[in-house]
Amino acid sequence: MVRLISWVWVGLLVAAPAIAIAQTAAPPETRAEVLQRAREDKRQSAAPYEPNALERGMRRAEVQLTRVIAAPDGFHPKLGSLTTGSGFAVGAGYRNRQLFDREGAVTAWAAGSLKKYWAVEGRLDLPDLADGRLMFSTYARRNNYPQEDFFGIGPQALRSDHSNYRFRNTLVGARGAVKPAPIATFGGGLEYLRPEVDTGRNKRLPTIGERFDDTSAPGLADATTFIRTSAFLDIDYRQPRNARRGGWYRLEASRYGEQSDAFTFSRFDADLRQYASILAERRVLAVRLFVSTSEPAAGARVPFYFMPSLGGHDSLRGFRDYRFRGPHAILTQTEYRFEVWSGLDAALFYDAGKVAARRAALDFKDLEDAYGFGFRFNTDNGTILRIDAGFGSRDGKHLYIVFGDVF
Repeated sequence: MVRLISWVWVGLLVAAPAIAIAQTAAPPETRAEVLQRAREDKRQSAAPYEPNALERGMRRAEVQLTRVIAAPDGFHPKLGSLTTGSGFAVGAGYRNRQLFDREGAVTAWAAGSLKKYWAVEGRLDLPDLADGRLMFSTYARRNNYPQEDFFGIGPQALRSDHSNYRFRNTLVGARGAVKPAPIATFGGGLEYLRPEVDTGRNKRLPTIGERFDDTSAPGLADATTFIRTSAFLDIDYRQPRNARRGGWYRLEASRYGEQSDAFTFSRFDADLRQYASILAERRVLAVRLFVSTSEPAAGARVPFYFMPSLGGHDSLRGFRDYRFRGPHAILTQTEYRFEVWSGLDAALFYDAGKVAARRAALDFKDLEDAYGFGFRFNTDNGTILRIDAGFGSRDGKHLYIVFGDVF
């Protein structure tokens, strides 16, 4: 017992100076002061971040891909897809942005894919007239798409009616615009179009004429020409171009005038996109609403190849390309994107939409939907390569590897 008491006293004697110091010290720090001191200590002691080998490789690849896509003036490779379902296309292009004291640019390119799709285009752009307040462009394009998918018209189109057709088109046009504010642009255009429908070249599918006629696929039997006039309004305040915040809203009204008036119609499209970010813009919620409606002139019909379609890598990603087609369409898309490394984002998405034979049926009832995940290799100016896997639809699972983003 004596020994125990002795040890207690020794402990008290040793602790006494510390107790005295604590009693005469300043009042304890507040929680805010403790957190602030911890941040300062971490900042002073932290070593500069060193990216690992994978991140360094990703950044080098990003730089090289950016140089290919945003090539300097002169001849350069043309990479990407020509249209939904065309497959990967390769070609060559030429660009000169030094015209008219660097206020104009001329571009030309030609490309083809392994599926024998090809297109040729040339254009002249004057984007900075009147100190950037006026814009003008003129262009010409010829394309040949030999195996376009067709399932029929309307929401009840059947997979068993899957067929294909060849679509060729000549387009010559011009467009002008006024920019009254940095985020606002409005203008109009005039185009000449000569579409041609022919026998599909995909031997694994029946050609369109074996399943449909000019009644069930308007425009199938007649080759004709159109004069398209259009007016549009564009509000774009995305930051940056590969948007992490902001919005992009586009409204466009068009009239397709046909020489016999058998296929004259008007069309209105609204494409609304909104982006919101959290955690230093490393997490982005992106939403989109697209609505398209067409109205034929009295006694006329809307050609099937000018009707909006849903399905494929840029709309309903759980369905085949062009799975649904009709004179009216509505589409909603939601993506949650999050940064994996610099230049690489992952995404979770949900798509829902439908086509309709009547404008009154354009509502949010009975929508076809799909969900999935994907990856985006990107820069601040846009997505270079995108990989998406779509699930949950009655059309099975689908994998898409494409250049460019969905929205």
